[in-house]
Amino acid sequence: MRLSKFILTNLEAILQEWEDFAKTIHATIHRMTARELRDHAEAMLKAVAADLDTDQARQEGIDKSQGLAPQVPEDTAAEIHAVDRLSSGFTIEQLASEYRALRASVLRLWQDDIKTITAGEIKDMVRFNEAIDQSLAESVARYSAMHRDSQNLFLAILGHDVRSPLGAISVGAQMLTGNANLTPNAVKTASLIVDSSNRVAEIVSDLLDFSTSHLGDGIPVATSSMDFSSVCTTIVEEMRLFHPDRSIKLEIAGDMEVIWDRSRISQAFGNLIANAIDHGSPEEPIVVTVREHNDDEIIWTIQNAGEVISSAQLRTIFDPAKRFALRPASERKLSDKINLGLGLYITREIIVAHGGRIEITSTKEDGTTFTIRLPRTGNSKNASKR
Repeated sequence: MRLSKFILTNLEAILQEWEDFAKTIHATIHRMTARELRDHAEAMLKAVAADLDTDQARQEGIDKSQGLAPQVPEDTAAEIHAVDRLSSGFTIEQLASEYRALRASVLRLWQDDIKTITAGEIKDMVRFNEAIDQSLAESVARYSAMHRDSQNLFLAILGHDVRSPLGAISVGAQMLTGNANLTPNAVKTASLIVDSSNRVAEIVSDLLDFSTSHLGDGIPVATSSMDFSSVCTTIVEEMRLFHPDRSIKLEIAGDMEVIWDRSRISQAFGNLIANAIDHGSPEEPIVVTVREHNDDEIIWTIQNAGEVISSAQLRTIFDPAKRFALRPASERKLSDKINLGLGLYITREIIVAHGGRIEITSTKEDGTTFTIRLPRTGNSKNASKR
């Protein structure tokens, strides 16, 4: 019997095995009905059977085995299954194990039914595995996306809720610094509270940018005409004031009239210089160049001497989550010397939101160099004009 016919003929037996397995992999499974346990398995199996009866080119089969089947406008049964399993509390490992069990159940029952195997049945088995791989890929992709969105939404809500009490602390501390009845030590303490509150506010702002950029189309920007040279000069002067022991050279050449988001571009520019100060050699200067290129593009480079960044580290330099996960276990403990490193991620998102791109190179001879290329008009789907 061909596999497609076998699946349809023995649908109930296959679904019962699916249900029995599902009962073993989740602690709260006893509260789910048989229909919930089976949820979209029947639709997936019928889709697989129909696929087996459909002519398929060799490349189509390879694509399916890699989870690269053509996209369809409506949610597939596998995608809907992932949503239901996530809402039921299944982990992604448990979700994947269901597909492993389904594959094994179908092939085992089919093997018991057939006496000899033909070339056509071998082809059916290969096609069946390709279809299961595609369904698994769809389920895992949907589960991962929804789980990631829920985490980012939680961070966004947390950051938003922290702002109000933090603002109250900052305002109260500022009022205390102007109170003539307080002792000098009390005024100094209040001043430290203000500084700490401002620092926490910056961290919360970065956290909100990180989370909201994952929930939508990136960081939104509101562009308007501005003189980028004045922004560069102001930020570099501020950095020199805060770090008098560091040498920062600034070179500007060409017309710097642009249409960008002043606040966001200032944030990105400042982040890159701060990064060079944090990680560059204290004995060597930080060199910042900003120049016009072909009338319609502005190029910045921020270069610092220091330890060479490995190619493996360069691949995750703009992804704080992956960078943290890839650290050795001994370095994952957070301390005052290790932060989450959201600055470079946010910088890249700001650059991309303006229609630009950012690259990094790191060599022993030239040090570490960030190169940013931005269109003068900040073209991007995320940009709105003021």
